[in-house]
Amino acid sequence: MPRHSPSEVVVTFADSPGGTGRIITPYVTSIGSIGIEAITEQTNPFGVTTESHTPVGITKVPDIAIAGFFDSIATVGPHVVFAIAAADISPASVGRILTILAATGRTFTITVHLVKYMVVLEKDALTKYEALVRQMSTGVWS
Repeated sequence: MPRHSPSEVVVTFADSPGGTGRIITPYVTSIGSIGIEAITEQTNPFGVTTESHTPVGITKVPDIAIAGFFDSIATVGPHVVFAIAAADISPASVGRILTILAATGRTFTITVHLVKYMVVLEKDALTKYEALVRQMSTGVWS
């Protein structure tokens, strides 16, 4: 059975809505679960003792958290790439492309909105960042 390691992972994120995809892998130490979820509605009637669900024909990708070590100098570092700009908060935002090569030959691509970026300061620790992205369109595995 093949196993995969973090050395196979490549993370690319657009530096602005509609912007250039930047490889941010060197600045990412964790990324939340990625995948597609089918939306269902609970449909069990009165008188039964088991819950049942029926798909409603809609899918979603849960929010994806991205975190790592803060870098304010690099031209492709997190403070440059994850900076929330006016274009991110505009209702006309075209979103940003997030691509995650999870393992050789398995890539997840999705257009997202950057909804949160925070710098995390701790005593006696390196400065880190946390970002949160939310789906704009359907995620695709290829």
